[in-house]
Amino acid sequence: MSSIVLRALAPALGLVLAGCSVPPSSEPRREARVEGRVALAGPPVGNAFLFLFAPDEAPPEQRGEPRYVAAVPEVRLAAGDARFGFSGVGPDVYRLWGFLDANGDADLTVDVLAQPGAGDWVPESSVELNVQPGQTLPVDLSLPRRVRRPLPAFQVVEQGTEGVFTLTDSSTAVASLNVRSEGFGLLRGDVPRFFVRLADTNGDGTPDDVNGDGVVDVWPQFFLRFVPRPGQAVPLDSQGRPAQVIVPLLPDLTPFLGSLQGDPGITIAAGSLQLFVVPLAQAITQEPGRGRVVTTLGAIPVGEYELWAVNDEGGVWFVPNALGRRTVEPVSGQALRFRVVHAEGTDGGTGSP
Repeated sequence: MSSIVLRALAPALGLVLAGCSVPPSSEPRREARVEGRVALAGPPVGNAFLFLFAPDEAPPEQRGEPRYVAAVPEVRLAAGDARFGFSGVGPDVYRLWGFLDANGDADLTVDVLAQPGAGDWVPESSVELNVQPGQTLPVDLSLPRRVRRPLPAFQVVEQGTEGVFTLTDSSTAVASLNVRSEGFGLLRGDVPRFFVRLADTNGDGTPDDVNGDGVVDVWPQFFLRFVPRPGQAVPLDSQGRPAQVIVPLLPDLTPFLGSLQGDPGITIAAGSLQLFVVPLAQAITQEPGRGRVVTTLGAIPVGEYELWAVNDEGGVWFVPNALGRRTVEPVSGQALRFRVVHAEGTDGGTGSP
């Protein structure tokens, strides 16, 4: 199977910018302040959002939940005032990251919309900060890189039975599902599409096949992410933290092979894709001195899953999401759930909805 899915897991897993509350300080006299300016490479159009993450959770290498949030509104940026500030920051090591929402379609209250999309400006990397008690720490953040791709927003063509798409844990059955690119009227700029291309991480002009299985790695990448319920255990890393468990899915490239011509420099914009389920589960952990460790599990865990898509710029989309859970005007198809059940007593694991 293609291991490109695994290389994208770290930047993909977790909500990009959700849960952005500022934690209260139990030691007010130790609070610090971080302040600086946003350096823009493009026009001052849109609001700039800035975040302080734990060192191992910051984009673009990782993505987790930010500890602190700040913003610079467009009206100030347009007036030449790009200053930002985080007050009441607890002493610790952080990484500073942010983006300019040039299209105005980011929404920090909605998980899948709380991230940069096409036309937005982002840093090349996050900036490490060592914040000392009572300190006012000056730091600037440059936003030199413009995002090219729209978010890989999608809906599943088959809507499932009673809002649940059911698969089995069979290790031999062939299962598939179809996804359609869809912006739901929420994403501005280019029409959302799946930008299909062969992966070439090292830039040598040859498509990647990292695990040597004879199947080239491809963008975008898809996987089912296990969401354990109370009482459902997952493997732990060496520090006792739970692993992320995924079931990879491979896009069917047959309709695109002639156009791709084996050239990683060619990109095909597709409106829909068929995804085949790789019938195995893998646990992903981060180990000190070893980095990302991938362990194949003996069986696919039964239970609830999310369906994730990752594009070649790190943009993500997953279902179910907050758009489908809204009480007012929920977005159709975004509440679809995914469930794996035991193969016994089913249709043999064909993956029918």
